[in-house]
Amino acid sequence: WGWLLPLIAIVVASHALRAWRWQLFLGAMPGEHRPVRFGDAFASLLVGYLVNQAAPRLGEFARAGNLASRTDHTFAGVFGTVVVERVLDVVTLLLALGSVVLLFGDRLAGVMGRFAENASAGLEALPVDGAILLAALAIAGLGVLAAGAWALRRGGDRVRGLVSGFRDGLVSLLRIRQRGALVASTLGIWGLYALMSYVPLRMLGMAEPFGLGVLDAWAIMNLGAIGMSLPSPGGTGSYHYVVVQTLVLLFGVTQAPAASYAILTHAAQLVLMCLLGVAALVWQGTTFRSVTQSAREAQAG
Repeated sequence: WGWLLPLIAIVVASHALRAWRWQLFLGAMPGEHRPVRFGDAFASLLVGYLVNQAAPRLGEFARAGNLASRTDHTFAGVFGTVVVERVLDVVTLLLALGSVVLLFGDRLAGVMGRFAENASAGLEALPVDGAILLAALAIAGLGVLAAGAWALRRGGDRVRGLVSGFRDGLVSLLRIRQRGALVASTLGIWGLYALMSYVPLRMLGMAEPFGLGVLDAWAIMNLGAIGMSLPSPGGTGSYHYVVVQTLVLLFGVTQAPAASYAILTHAAQLVLMCLLGVAALVWQGTTFRSVTQSAREAQAG
């Protein structure tokens, strides 16, 4: 239990560092804008995480809308910076996964092979033929493109204004002058994530018996991030599966401790995200219902 307070401090610090990095993107947007306060960026980030626990990816809209309502930025512009940040996260994750491949080589190939076998078995168990599924996805994609073209044609100036604001948010990455701060904050965020994965190994007494160190926690964190990125509420199920398989197949951890680690780390994160998100709502004087409603309207728009 002595590790609990340091773990909470690491989690909060990682979110604070992410909010500060978001400020860099917001400050680089074209046009004249008042500087975004750190408190507004931090609270909006936490509100977005809270919404994501209930509705996957709706939190990004809630995060952008919450900040836009408290600044002179447009929703489209703020949402553009959120997209840029997510793209940066994906690139960083790919680089981090590359480092995991270099560190664990053939051992990792066995784990990925097992994942591929399970995914293939799951697809074969679907009651729909693969060709029909691909055709349905292609038709859905064409429908989305057609709907976008129709909206652009009917919306006129309003849609073009949204596209312009969204573009401003996207180009913020190219306009950032503090490149060193951007790199340092990104490295700091992912370094703290690695510590967030390592400390529970110490808390649960798994580090010494199974010979797990910080580099091993780095691999667990990056592979677990794949499970968290899948469209399930807060990574529920997908995170647990990936982490348990990683611990068992890659590091030789027995099933019960691996399951304990996955369940407890996810549950602790869920509880902490909810508490921090509710605290952010109270600090801002708003409600969860109003935030989610505005996020759904923004998503529908």
